[in-house]
Amino acid sequence: MKRKIHKMAGIFLSVCIAAGSITLPRVVSSAAGDTQTELSDKEDTQVQERKENSFRYKDGQPIDMPALYADEYEYAWEKVDGYYRNNVGAIIEGATRKGIDVSHHQQQIDWEKVKADGIDFAILRCGYGGDYEDYDDDWWEYNVSECERLGIPYGVYLYSYSVNTADAVSEAEHTLRLLEGHQPTYPVYYDLEDDTTASVDNATIGQIAKTYCDMISEAGYEVGIYANYNWWTTRLTDPVFDNSGWSKWVARYNPTCGYEKPYDMWQCTNEGSVDGINGNVDLNFWMTDPIDQIQNRVSVSAHVQTYGWMPDVTDGKQAGVIGKRMEALKIRLLNQEYEGDIQYRTHVQTYGWLDWAKNGELAGTEGESKRVEAVELKLTGQLAENFDLYYRAYVQGYGWLGWAKNGESSGSSGYSRQMEAIQVKMVPKNSEAPGSINNAYLDKNALASVAYQPHVQTYGWVSEVSDGAIGGVTGESKRMEALKIRLARQEYDGDIEYKAHVQTYGWLDWAKNGELAGTEGESKRVEAVQIRLTGDMAANYDVYYRTHVQTYGWLDWAKNGQPAGTTGMSKRIEAVQVVLVKKGLPAPGSTKEPCLEQQ
Repeated sequence: MKRKIHKMAGIFLSVCIAAGSITLPRVVSSAAGDTQTELSDKEDTQVQERKENSFRYKDGQPIDMPALYADEYEYAWEKVDGYYRNNVGAIIEGATRKGIDVSHHQQQIDWEKVKADGIDFAILRCGYGGDYEDYDDDWWEYNVSECERLGIPYGVYLYSYSVNTADAVSEAEHTLRLLEGHQPTYPVYYDLEDDTTASVDNATIGQIAKTYCDMISEAGYEVGIYANYNWWTTRLTDPVFDNSGWSKWVARYNPTCGYEKPYDMWQCTNEGSVDGINGNVDLNFWMTDPIDQIQNRVSVSAHVQTYGWMPDVTDGKQAGVIGKRMEALKIRLLNQEYEGDIQYRTHVQTYGWLDWAKNGELAGTEGESKRVEAVELKLTGQLAENFDLYYRAYVQGYGWLGWAKNGESSGSSGYSRQMEAIQVKMVPKNSEAPGSINNAYLDKNALASVAYQPHVQTYGWVSEVSDGAIGGVTGESKRMEALKIRLARQEYDGDIEYKAHVQTYGWLDWAKNGELAGTEGESKRVEAVQIRLTGDMAANYDVYYRTHVQTYGWLDWAKNGQPAGTTGMSKRIEAVQVVLVKKGLPAPGSTKEPCLEQQ
C-alpha cells in the first residue's frame, strides 16, 4: 500500500526557501494532516518556538485553575491513618502511591527534599514536539539524573503538537533519543492536550497515538497516554485507546476522578505543595486496578555486563541494558495464588543450553563474561492451566524480536549475538499476545537464510548481516548508497533478485545473488528497494523487507517485489531489514504502509 502526498504547497515553500525568505524545520505540518518534503539531507538548525496552549496552559504559561473545595480539608492529598485522602477528607479508593509530574515550569528542584516529603514516584517531561534539541525540556537531564541518583522511581512524558502520523514519528524519535541510557520504572506517556492536536478529528488522533505508542513499545518501553477527563470522554474515542497494553493517565481536578474505564494514574490537582519545589506542582495517585491485587506477577532480575545484578522489574518492563551483554537471569513470581512454578533456562556462549532453573534461582553464569544468547520460560501446575507466559528478547544487531510463549525459544542461536534485554509478561490463559509473535527466535541452522550488506555514506560497505538484522546506520542521518543481497542458505533452487530506486536515476536494473544494486562513489541516495525470489524458492518462501527512511523512521514490511521506501520525496533510506518466511506463515509485522509516494 502506498500513501500519496500532494506537493503543491511544497513547491511554493521551495521557491520561498530558494529566495532566502523563509527557514523551516525538517518536517512541516498543517492541521489538514499534510507533510511537506524535507528541504535537504542536512538537518536544519532553526526551529519554530513552541508554546503550550491547552486546558491548562495559555501561550506557554500555566493557567490559574484552583482546585474545587481546596480549603475544606487540612490534610488534602496526604496519607491519614494508612489511606490517601482527597480534598474533602474522603479516602481515595484504590490509590497506592503518590507522585508528581514536573517540567521546566518547576525550574530547579531539590529532589532530596522531595523524596523525604512522601513522594513515591515522579513523571518527568523529557521534551515537547518533534526531534529537535531545542525542543528538549531544559531540566530533563538534571531531573532524570537526580531521580536515578536518589533511587526515585520515575516515568517520562512528551508534550505533543502532532497533527499527523509524520509528526508522531518525529515525536517518538525525540522521546527515544532522550531515553537512551535510561530505564524508567513507570511508563512513557504521550501527552495529548494541545490545541494544535485538537484541530484534527478523533480518528486522526487515534492514528497519531498508535504511531507514537507502537514506536515506543517496539523500543521496549511501557507506554501510555495522558489527557484530561474531557479528552478521554470526547476526543480519545477511537478504538485504539482501548488497547489494554497502554497505561491511561487521567487529569481531573475534582475530589474524585470519575473516569469509568480502567486507568492507572489520576492527576488530581495542579496546585500541590511539595517540599523542595518552589510554587505549585501537579499531584498524582497510582491506582490499583482490582485484578492487579490478585493476579500473578512476574519479577525479573538481569545480571548485566559492567553493572552486575540490576533491580527487579515486573509486568513486562525491560530487564537488562541495551548495548550490554546479559550474563544471567533470576525470575520469580509475586502474589502467587495458584500452585506451580516458573521455570527458565539460558543458552550461553560456549556452553549452549544450561539446565532449567526455577523460582528465583540463577540461570546463566557470573564472573565468566559469557553472553546469554537465548532463553526459554514456562509455567507448571495450576499456573500453566490458568496463565500463558510471554517473553521476548532484545538481541544485538536485531533489536526486539517477536514474543515467544510457554517454553518456546527466544533469542538467537549460531550467530554469536548477545541478548541485551528481556521482557516477560503473564496473561490469563488464551489472551492475546502482547505484540507480534513473528521471528521470536533466529536459528542460524535454519534451512534458508538471507544475507545483505549496505554501502553507507562516510562508512562505505558496512558489515554484512542476515535474517532480519538491521543493515545500515540509524540515528546518524547517513544515506544508503548501494546494497548487495544473497541467499546464505537455501533448500530449494532459485535466486534472490533486487533493485534500487536511486537519486537522479530512478529505478535501476535488477541485480541478483550478491551483485551491486545502487551506486558507488557518486554520493547518490537510495530511496526505495524491491526484492523478490525466483524458482522453487519463490514457491516455498516469501521475502519480506522494510526500510528506515529519513524523517519517517521504520516503514511497514513489503513483500515479494513490492516497493519499500519512498519515491518522489527526496528521502534517503538509512537502513534495511530482510527476512525469509515460509509460505503460509504470518508477516514479521504490519504490511500496511511499506512505501510512501508523492504525487
